[in-house]
Amino acid sequence: MIQAALSIDLESYWHAELLRTKIDRSQYDDRVEQATRPLLTLLARHRVRATFFTVGEVIQAHPALIQDIVAAGHELACHTFTHRPLWELNEALFEEEIVHFNHMVAATVPGIHPRGFRAPTFSLNPDTSWALKVLARHGYTYDSSVFPMKTPLYGVPQAPTAPYYPAEDLVTPRSDGPILEWPMTVWRLGPLTLPVCGGFYLRALPMPLILHGLTRAARQGPIVIYLHPWELDPDTPRIALSPRDRFITYHNLGSPMRRRLERLLKTFDFQPMSDIVASLAG
Repeated sequence: MIQAALSIDLESYWHAELLRTKIDRSQYDDRVEQATRPLLTLLARHRVRATFFTVGEVIQAHPALIQDIVAAGHELACHTFTHRPLWELNEALFEEEIVHFNHMVAATVPGIHPRGFRAPTFSLNPDTSWALKVLARHGYTYDSSVFPMKTPLYGVPQAPTAPYYPAEDLVTPRSDGPILEWPMTVWRLGPLTLPVCGGFYLRALPMPLILHGLTRAARQGPIVIYLHPWELDPDTPRIALSPRDRFITYHNLGSPMRRRLERLLKTFDFQPMSDIVASLAG
């Protein structure tokens, strides 16, 4: 049986790494509600519960949306408070983000204690692995930030592809630890590593390749898909970017991405990440 988790990085389009330093937020609507409400309807129709890695600023701006997400049975997890990547922070600043996030969750959905974390822009690497110590201090039990291949922005290419307890180098598995690392799903095919886990890769790669790669990757352990609600929104504002960044950010937004997501929802029996983590720990 394939164990598959669906994860949603709940943020505004302006949090995206290629946009966040180039946009004047005061000039635009964040469109979080417009992008996320239809996604919740789609998930309910398919009876799928997901993990929502949520930016604290979104919780602050849209508390009713967060309450509805939790009421629908989805898992609430942490995507920092401001969506700054770890390489722009240090241990103290990151701890401030986690504390602020946890306080916002407690005020918005009392009784919910997030246990999962994903670093913005998959910015967990050997130089920022101090973040795992902070997460453990604040009661987090799993992380899903390691991208086990090298890209121009991020990646830990030698990392395992299945969930593991990481040493400080993020490459060496340990027998146990306070934080379980669930890497993003890739398909290793000989010398090639193909990112079949979602986001831009889901929008850009051929769908048969995505499905085949996920099925093959599932032989090694649980798989995880990720996406952003703004990728499903046909009215996500288009900001002037370089041709490369424009392609990465806007290619196949809206209906094409929605069709791909629906294909995945019909193919896999998705669960929240915490449910699968609990089964692994048990």
